[in-house]
Amino acid sequence: MDGVAVVRRSRWWVTRLTMPERDVTVVDTNVLLNLATPVVDGRAQAPSGEDPLKTLLTAYDVHVPATVLGEVADATDDDDLLAAAADLVLQAAHNLTTHDIDDRADEPLDYGLDRGESDCIWLANELAADLFITDEFNTTNYLFVTLALDNRNSLFTTPHILCTLATHGILSDEYVDATLTYYLETKGWDAQYVAQLRQHQLQGWLLEYRTRRIDQIVSCDKLNQQCGYAILTVG
Repeated sequence: MDGVAVVRRSRWWVTRLTMPERDVTVVDTNVLLNLATPVVDGRAQAPSGEDPLKTLLTAYDVHVPATVLGEVADATDDDDLLAAAADLVLQAAHNLTTHDIDDRADEPLDYGLDRGESDCIWLANELAADLFITDEFNTTNYLFVTLALDNRNSLFTTPHILCTLATHGILSDEYVDATLTYYLETKGWDAQYVAQLRQHQLQGWLLEYRTRRIDQIVSCDKLNQQCGYAILTVG
């Protein structure tokens, strides 16, 4: 079926539209590092089973200015989780289209944005990108980014793009929900913003999950009551 994916979730079959072609996407440094972090984090709180960085690079036609990879390379200097995430991004860099725009982009935008962010905005405007993904949503910089973008509707964040990938059945809802919780716990992201994304884009899965959990609890309670009654009868 062209343009249609059938996704199996436990005993339920869900039919969802897939992306007909890869949208041109410009991605900021922080997004690449944030997507790589849960993959390299070996702690118990980190979600497992899927690779959000690889998924993004496969599902979208991702472009970055050379300054972004330069910032990623700088992050490999330390021996910590960020350095491990940066190393993973560099290993996947062959899946990115890199643009050297030093001689073409203007000076950094006078909004308090750094060189990498300014170059990303310039590139997104130059390519008329379908999406520009940044994680500046916890700062006032997010407002400045919206002012500088030619197409404000193209602005996405890591939690937003993860929910979009789940909506299209490319990442599982369960994994995305766990990943959002992971980011809330480790990065202190805006809980209200993430809750809104969950409500609007993951609500169907969460409702089904909670319904199943309630059914399981009720079944266990009934079983415990029956066992208790049997013990009393035997005694």
